[in-house]
Amino acid sequence: MMRLISLALFLGIVVAPNWSAKVQVNYFSELKTLSDILRLVQERYVDEEPAENRAKLIEGGIEGILKKLDDPFTRYMPAEVHSSMQEETQGEFGGLGIILGVRDEILTVISPMEGTPAFKKGVRSGDQIWKINGNTTENMDVEAAVKILRGKPGTSVTISIKRAKVDKLIDYEIIRDNIKVQSVKAGRISTGIAYARITSFSTTTGQDLDNAIDEIAAIEPIEGFILDLRGNPGGLLSAAVEVSQDFLGNGKTIVSIRGRTEEETVFTSRSEKKRDWPLIVLINNGSASASEIVAGAIKDNKRGILMGAKSFGKGSVQTVLPLQNGSALALTTAYYYTPAGIKIHKIGIEPDIEVPFPDLNEEELQQYRDDMERIANEGFEETRKKQEEYLETHSEKAGDSTTEAQKSEEKRSASSSLTIPSLDAQLHRAVDVLKALLIMEKRGS
Repeated sequence: MMRLISLALFLGIVVAPNWSAKVQVNYFSELKTLSDILRLVQERYVDEEPAENRAKLIEGGIEGILKKLDDPFTRYMPAEVHSSMQEETQGEFGGLGIILGVRDEILTVISPMEGTPAFKKGVRSGDQIWKINGNTTENMDVEAAVKILRGKPGTSVTISIKRAKVDKLIDYEIIRDNIKVQSVKAGRISTGIAYARITSFSTTTGQDLDNAIDEIAAIEPIEGFILDLRGNPGGLLSAAVEVSQDFLGNGKTIVSIRGRTEEETVFTSRSEKKRDWPLIVLINNGSASASEIVAGAIKDNKRGILMGAKSFGKGSVQTVLPLQNGSALALTTAYYYTPAGIKIHKIGIEPDIEVPFPDLNEEELQQYRDDMERIANEGFEETRKKQEEYLETHSEKAGDSTTEAQKSEEKRSASSSLTIPSLDAQLHRAVDVLKALLIMEKRGS
């Protein structure tokens, strides 16, 4: 708290004077050292030009204070960066489709978003970005990197990637595009088994998932469900709560938030829907933030089985605090905890059954990406249209004169199965495990 107050006064923000006289004296004494250094640099540093740029020097001092916190998610945003961030959250933007973080002080890809230029090019979760347009990213924060990577759609940017088990840097020249991703893609994998892939958590994700499940169930009963959160970098907490309660029912703890001074905030599911089918949740090292909240809630409430690989481990809450000069401070103010009280940040969620993604060569990876693209752009959309047409044709209000044989054929077509990418070993394993669970369940009934 003292560091935040120091920063506020250093920037000229008025703070209510309700500390003791002793604290004030100590505080201003420490702050004077900082102002003395600034004055001496401006008066006596050998190169006059950089020494005269007071704004840059102060900004460097702020960044130095925050760097001591050893938290890549706490950061200072100059006025132009803060303004740009506000604009980008309100509409589309030209970019690559990469969600970035800092891990071990290196700019790291949390996840490439499906269907975006970065995903199509072959960027993977865990890739370290060492250079952008030939310039090093050493000591570069996320905001600075994003500012360079985003730009006018149709323009290009080159990133140099360091990847595990690859000796040399990999250069990708990527063409920027408008990033607009459908957050929920759902359908049926086989008879009785429904599937939903959530690519991000936005304001409509909970309702979109609800609608998708209702459409699938209206055509044919759901016996088991696979929720795919792989490569999902997160998003809104409210969306994570809505998705969790879709499967938990009523009165279950989803997540708690604990800050330094505030009381613990606990989020509890409030849903009367009976969706208690056997459930498998797929996660990997690209599943972060809101994805980890959902995965942790499912696991700790013993509602389903987690499969795949350990999640990323991004479980902190950032509060954006606007400052007088138009800049802002994104400050980590709390951590997320699973229902069992496990801290997510820097730890991640362990799957119940570990299924590593296969070690594919470049040709196989391209095939996998092509399959994912085809399913995303054709499979899901075709399934959705068939479902909607069937439900519209056979609603209670429709004058339905079709024969039972015709209805059966139309239902079969409307509930046609999605194609699983042949190289997606994790999803194939999840289907096999779920089928085994359903067989045992039927034998026990």
